[in-house]
Amino acid sequence: MPADRYPLSLGLEIASLATVIAAVAGVWLSRALLREFPGKRTLDALATAAIALPAPLLCYYLLAVRGRVWPLTRAGLVAAGVLSAAPLLVRSARVAFASLQPAYGNAARSLGASEWRVFARIELPLAIRALLAAIALVFARLVAELAAAFWLADPRV
Repeated sequence: MPADRYPLSLGLEIASLATVIAAVAGVWLSRALLREFPGKRTLDALATAAIALPAPLLCYYLLAVRGRVWPLTRAGLVAAGVLSAAPLLVRSARVAFASLQPAYGNAARSLGASEWRVFARIELPLAIRALLAAIALVFARLVAELAAAFWLADPRV
């Protein structure tokens, strides 16, 4: 009997989408959390609290809010994956950006570079190795979580 490859392709598709969304949101949020602004502590606490909650609990809360069970769709699985992956990416990216020497960014700003240009041309290339390692780790974790979820849903998979 040939193996059914649909769960594998579905898991890779969902993990890829969730990883891309979490990477974009995580890098932006981690860079924002390095600056001082009103509500920073609350936002940091929310980003940290999601690490403490296990992914199955987040998924269950998403699927069964107020007693109503939502249908299990790709969008729901991607949203659960983003909620599971984003906190890890935020922490890793925050450490990567905090470890950069501020003199490089300050020198670019003194020469008239905008914040976006400093980020795109200086900070992102310097932190890319740590960011790619975090993204790879999160992708592997999501694939493993989805494989476990698919296996629990149907042990024949």
